[in-house]
Amino acid sequence: MKINFDSVKVFTDLDKKNSVTQNMRKEFANFVYTQGSGIAAHALALKIYNGNADTEYDPNEVEIIRSFVDNCTPCVIDAFNEMLKS
Repeated sequence: MKINFDSVKVFTDLDKKNSVTQNMRKEFANFVYTQGSGIAAHALALKIYNGNADTEYDPNEVEIIRSFVDNCTPCVIDAFNEMLKS
């Protein structure tokens, strides 16, 4: 699955009428790097940081990403849930 961390649509209100597009690559990679544990989190943090819009993430990596997303703010949770629907 491709995940574009450079272009994440984050809603700025609860009724989801307004949004901003944010580059979350460095921020999310740092989050995984500083809050994760184990070699898989380490490898994923580097992959996200060094990746681009065409970087493929395997199902295991997507599950790790989902677990970190669950600890983000609600608007970021909604943004990633929308991106990871498929």
